[in-house]
Amino acid sequence: MLSIPIHKDDDMFHGSHEHYDSVGSQMDSFISHAATLISELSPLILELPCGYGRVTRKLIKRYSPEQIHVAEINAHALKFCTDTFNVTGYQVTDPVNEFKNIPDSTFDIAIMGSLITHLSEQNARAVFKHFFKKVKQGGLGVITTHGVRSRELLGESEIYQVGEEARQHLLDNYDANQFGFSAYKNNHVFEKRTVELIGDSYGISLIPKAWIRDVCKESGLSVIKHMPGAWDSHQDVFFIAK
Repeated sequence: MLSIPIHKDDDMFHGSHEHYDSVGSQMDSFISHAATLISELSPLILELPCGYGRVTRKLIKRYSPEQIHVAEINAHALKFCTDTFNVTGYQVTDPVNEFKNIPDSTFDIAIMGSLITHLSEQNARAVFKHFFKKVKQGGLGVITTHGVRSRELLGESEIYQVGEEARQHLLDNYDANQFGFSAYKNNHVFEKRTVELIGDSYGISLIPKAWIRDVCKESGLSVIKHMPGAWDSHQDVFFIAK
């Protein structure tokens, strides 16, 4: 059992405290590794999105609350994190892909766990660009994608609630080294609250490594480490230097 209560509306919690704890701990270890890569013992960290604190609750055990800034479109989730963990929070507002109220060139490490995993190519590109504006020169971004392992899992079964036709579309695009996106079906049950907030532009993307490298090149960034399927034995993890 976790010492800090899990919010009743946290849709990252699926009934297993052990799994919830493990996923948060894994991301915390990635952040620690990122700090080592940039030789920063006391990094200023941005977590976007933070949800109801699956990762935040781990970060505050390693870093002081003053070092941790979180951002979220869900106002209730953001308030829970700022009230519970005493961290600095930013409400993501329109235009939601630009994060205008978060200071630019500020953070040593910025985390973007499972966000572009749900966006169209156009929106993912915009989010990527504006997210990395928040990272200071010499800093590091840690992002996750549906990549190598996700393609394997989707090839075995329709795991993302997008329908068989959309499943094949995702696989075909990925196998052609292209960005693939499909909206959720109307009767899907995962992350329903987020879809209510964002709309039908929120679904499932499958992103090849080449796309990440190309977008990084456009923005003057470089991938310094890629860990296929490293987060929750599912999502790829990229360490990207600015």
